[in-house]
Amino acid sequence: MIEQSIAEPSNISNPQAWDRLREMLDEWALLETGTMMEKTHKQLGLAIANELPAGESDTILDLSCGDGWFSRHLATEVMPKGHVIGVDFSPHMIEKAKSEPDNPANVRFEIATAEDLPTDDRSIDHITSIESFYYYPDQVSAGHEMFRVLKPSGTFFVAMHFFLENRYCHHWRNHLPVSMHCKGTDQYNNLFRACGFIDVGDQRIHLESEPAEEIDGRWFETREQLTGFQEEGALLISGRRPPEEE
Repeated sequence: MIEQSIAEPSNISNPQAWDRLREMLDEWALLETGTMMEKTHKQLGLAIANELPAGESDTILDLSCGDGWFSRHLATEVMPKGHVIGVDFSPHMIEKAKSEPDNPANVRFEIATAEDLPTDDRSIDHITSIESFYYYPDQVSAGHEMFRVLKPSGTFFVAMHFFLENRYCHHWRNHLPVSMHCKGTDQYNNLFRACGFIDVGDQRIHLESEPAEEIDGRWFETREQLTGFQEEGALLISGRRPPEEE
């Protein structure tokens, strides 16, 4: 059962939590993990891109864009006549995103948290987010902020592997220096509905991948654990802002 107060953001900033998250992401940027993220998350991105009801001149906000690989895909392959804004809280990730020589003219990158997005009210047609929502210190505030910046009828797509039903990755929390929310599918649906979204729904994304030759012992301790993780799949939550608010 989700908390009764889920509709209300905490209104209490948690700079320590954001600082820990920034430090982790900055370290990942310096370790060149962006290439690895693109490889492991690409199929999630393609699944979202296939669902996007994007018009040719729409604006997409790519939330927690990392080094910008998916933002570039959206700008070139999904909506070459539209606009894409990639935001991330890691200065090093944004620096890497901006320095990419293949950046198209219709994409830009900015440093921002999910609780304070650098766009006006009702200015975004679609929001995408891959493997990041469970990191946000105040997920409800993030949901309300997403609602604020979306235009009426604007849509969001949030994809993640780390959620309650996929128990095969819960141990990831033991290997990361930040807190991670572990909500179930119904909880996420209720969270976004409570933030004002309609047509909220979920689906599972099962990735096609070759069996790993070796198990690293960190992300997966046994081959059975990896197999279970793949069979459970990723969670994709989507919804939209109502056409007109009363």
